[in-house]
Amino acid sequence: MANVSESRARVSFAVLNALVAVILLVGVFGLMHPRFWAVDCPAALLAGVELVSAVALLARLPWALRALSIAAWVTFVGGLLLVALIVLTMVFLRSVHGEDGMVATAVSGLVLALLVPYTLLLPAVQLLWLKGRVGERES
Repeated sequence: MANVSESRARVSFAVLNALVAVILLVGVFGLMHPRFWAVDCPAALLAGVELVSAVALLARLPWALRALSIAAWVTFVGGLLLVALIVLTMVFLRSVHGEDGMVATAVSGLVLALLVPYTLLLPAVQLLWLKGRVGERES
């Protein structure tokens, strides 16, 4: 029964990582204009890491769990940084522009709400699952 559960988790994480990579690539390279290297480079790196981990998990490669761990940590740390920067931006806009900055603050809040599930929650679940696997292996 544990193999079935592990197999489902691997496939689920692979599909979700591929989905995150596609959403990221479409959002940054398809919808965001003009191009800016400070956004393009981290987005391409993150999408690449997510795709590598997805392919490794689906192909059941020996290093797939290591790739998942790296992808989860990179995404989680990048997500924490991004959320912190967006919150600081919201505070700055609110303090400098007062009521006139409400639209920008609302848009930043929407962006934040759309990012948190992909950049914080999914990697946290993946890391907890990986931690549970390490705990099972040690027992």
